[in-house]
Amino acid sequence: MATIMAALAMIMMMLQMHLVSSQDTPDTSMDGSGSCSDAEEISALQLSSQQAMCEWRLGTLGQSCTSTCLPDSKICDPAQQKALRGVDGVDLNTRVTALQGGTECTNYDPPTKVINETTNHWAPYVSNINGQCRMAASGANSACGQNGNNVKRVCCCVDPPAQVDNDPHVHTLKGAHYTLLRSGNFLAWSFSKDPVDWHLLAAYSGARSRFTTQSLLLLEKQSGQTLEMTAEDCLWQTKTENGWRKVQPELLLQGAASVDVQEVDKHTRDPLNLESVMVLQMSEPEKSGVRKVARLLIHCSPSKYLNFKVKMFDTKDLDYVGGELGSAPRNQSHLSLLSAKLSSMVMQTDTEFQAKLMKKTFDSKSRLQPLQPV
Repeated sequence: MATIMAALAMIMMMLQMHLVSSQDTPDTSMDGSGSCSDAEEISALQLSSQQAMCEWRLGTLGQSCTSTCLPDSKICDPAQQKALRGVDGVDLNTRVTALQGGTECTNYDPPTKVINETTNHWAPYVSNINGQCRMAASGANSACGQNGNNVKRVCCCVDPPAQVDNDPHVHTLKGAHYTLLRSGNFLAWSFSKDPVDWHLLAAYSGARSRFTTQSLLLLEKQSGQTLEMTAEDCLWQTKTENGWRKVQPELLLQGAASVDVQEVDKHTRDPLNLESVMVLQMSEPEKSGVRKVARLLIHCSPSKYLNFKVKMFDTKDLDYVGGELGSAPRNQSHLSLLSAKLSSMVMQTDTEFQAKLMKKTFDSKSRLQPLQPV
């Protein structure tokens, strides 16, 4: 008995040393600006259900919002920048007036003067030539890294997502925070609300204690709409009647579900990372319209790993979310809880979310057939 206890104590000490080593690694982040550092040790699952608090700033002449937000380690939120509008541009004018110490946009004096839209990707902004303001049109993305000549960008600066390192760390919308200890195929996220049933499966694999996310399968079970990405080439592909094809920025419609593919293979500030963004949508027949459900952001390093983040658009949808990201904190008696640097690290194996890889065959393009849910 004493021998067994001694062996257990040795194992616990080794695990704790590994945790301390993990905690000592540099902080890393994955944000909307396209930055993801130390990514070989990252496999991140992060769900944010609420809009981040925005600190509005006016950039200097020709400065990007990435640079404007950088001094105190904040990142820019292009969605909130693009949404800065109001009737005739009143919200933009109010914000600019506050940022300029009381000086309004020179082209705002309704009803004779109103702020117009522009497709320039650095909108919203204030012109340094005539003091006029411009809102972002639907065709503009208000990208963080964009900068325009003779303009000052109006930037929304927010705190970055939670820091992650090493093995897959899961931060759920119900307050659970843990490190995944088992490699394999898992249901990372699901959204089941009539008329759609989305499932996002992730495959975690690699060297012992340093496995990363290697592939994703996005499946809408009602319509059969299927997309997949592997870290082999970081390309999203969609399944068609004639096989798999590469996905471009496009709107994929099938049944009540649609996928608005907004970015693919976009180079980030780290030249080794490619960024993809897609918005999952569902039809609402009673309202004769379509609404956004979730935003999926992927950073992928070809032949190495991929990282991903899911964001819900409506907090009312949280009750319909399942998988790892929908789980709640568990009874501590069923977890391994180790102390490292006066903090706690909860370990889980997520066996209830484990999925099976039904096929390990390859198609004509030598791509692994996608994961299949149990």
